[in-house]
Amino acid sequence: MARDGVIAGGPTWIDKRFRSEVGPHMRNLAEALQQLCRHLLPDKTAGHTGTRLTQAKAAARIPCCESSLSRFLSGQSMPDLAIVEALYGAACRDAGGDHAVGVTLETLRLLHKQAEAERGRRGNGALAAEVDALTEQLRTVESERAALRDEVAVLKEAVKELKTTRAGLQARLAARTPSGPLPVPRRKGDRQRMRTDVSAVRGLVTQAGRLDADGRAEAALMLLRRSTEVLNPLETAGVLLLLRQQQHDELADNLIHVYGRDQGDQDVLQVALTLHEQGSPDDAGAILHAALE
Repeated sequence: MARDGVIAGGPTWIDKRFRSEVGPHMRNLAEALQQLCRHLLPDKTAGHTGTRLTQAKAAARIPCCESSLSRFLSGQSMPDLAIVEALYGAACRDAGGDHAVGVTLETLRLLHKQAEAERGRRGNGALAAEVDALTEQLRTVESERAALRDEVAVLKEAVKELKTTRAGLQARLAARTPSGPLPVPRRKGDRQRMRTDVSAVRGLVTQAGRLDADGRAEAALMLLRRSTEVLNPLETAGVLLLLRQQQHDELADNLIHVYGRDQGDQDVLQVALTLHEQGSPDDAGAILHAALE
């Protein structure tokens, strides 16, 4: 039977639990919607006395889908004002008038307006938090980029110094008398060049070794890789020999792999031949193997 216009022992689907994140104004609106649903009567066309109104049939009367009605009653979704007004109208008709539902349409509109404003504020707060997080990420990226710019500047300066050293060496070699490297026999001539090339690249190896010792192995390898722009194969072989002598073995291994992979076959063969002649057959084989990968 009815009590104060509300069906006694009403449907259990009307009573929803509110999650902690549901704001007070959204909760007030949802509770008012629940109260309206308690005034809805079962479908008289069912032909069964005492038939309970289901959530699906209640949703169809508004109209909306069943899952949407469930979210409206639990404060998880914001209903359109038209949905609120439609539910109010259905409840008033079933209860016998607007005086019987316990809430006015003006009050419902106010509750809807307050809940909508509350949702907007919460959305703005979430957006602000996301903006703060993205701003912090941007600061980190800018800091990393500045560090990389400094690193590149150091490497460019090192390459510039290397080019200057090589230019001076080439000028001195051009001004030398026939006491310079003999063109033949080939083996003897290459060894004489090797001794000169070692002095030209010693500064490069020293700087790369210093970077490696400071824990900046990647920067050291980048410096050595860029040196291939200004070093000929004999000088590259000299770099590898000096790296081995100074026990920078990991740098030597990495340079062998990169040089063998990236350089032309003729340059790789010349480096391999020089290494073999200077007593480094393992490195000679390794650079040839890298070229074949």
